[in-house]
Amino acid sequence: MAPSLDDDNSLFNFVVQDGYGVKGMADLGLSKVPARYIQQQKERIDKKNARMCMLPAIDLLKLEGDEHDRVVEEITRAAETLGFFQVVNHSVPVKLLEKLKDAVNLFFGQAPEEKAVYRKGLSPSPLVQYGTSFAPEKEKALEWKDYVSMIYTNDAEALQHWPKECK
Repeated sequence: MAPSLDDDNSLFNFVVQDGYGVKGMADLGLSKVPARYIQQQKERIDKKNARMCMLPAIDLLKLEGDEHDRVVEEITRAAETLGFFQVVNHSVPVKLLEKLKDAVNLFFGQAPEEKAVYRKGLSPSPLVQYGTSFAPEKEKALEWKDYVSMIYTNDAEALQHWPKECK
């Protein structure tokens, strides 16, 4: 039987405390987004103006040359206005990107209790945090995402602390 996600406590417990995350809600086959995930109108991106913005493609290769300052400005403007951007010429091998996607699928495909070990504030390592919203206890509207944050210091620490699915 599916859990009740109608009240904030049940929703918070299922998503955050029990470690199911947004993926757990999506796996339930919900027919509507819970109210706690709906941004207040005044907080939403202005769709009219957003349609006029094109997703900027920022050429990272140009960071190495005379256009460095302009590229930095493009990144800053995109991050401050639209909130995201596309990068090209990043030099990350496709094979590495595929391995990263595989690791992400392995981690998020685990049972909730296995992911919850790394829950923000409970993780056995300060280098790894799993969560959904960054501050779900304080946010008016929760973010529709799950994340795992892994800090890299060196290979030895990463191998010691990162989840085996992500090594």
